[in-house]
Amino acid sequence: MLVAIKTCGACGSEAIRKNGHWSGRPKYQCRACNHQGPLQPTAPARAARYAQVEALLAERVSQRAIVRLTGVARMTVAKPAKKKPPP
Repeated sequence: MLVAIKTCGACGSEAIRKNGHWSGRPKYQCRACNHQGPLQPTAPARAARYAQVEALLAERVSQRAIVRLTGVARMTVAKPAKKKPPP
């Protein structure tokens, strides 16, 4: 079994504790520097998902298929498709 070691984003300490939740995600507090917040920001995950949408649009996959594959909203797929000039 793999165990993920949780570390503070500010100081890198492993001395953290759970400190409530925010927007459905757990919040943590570092005991060393008192920094508090979620461990993993959503920005990298969101950027990876948008990159996947861009790649699928470049392969000319239909918008509805991209929605089914990635789980993003249809307008998230439609906006970049409208911005791209036709080949």
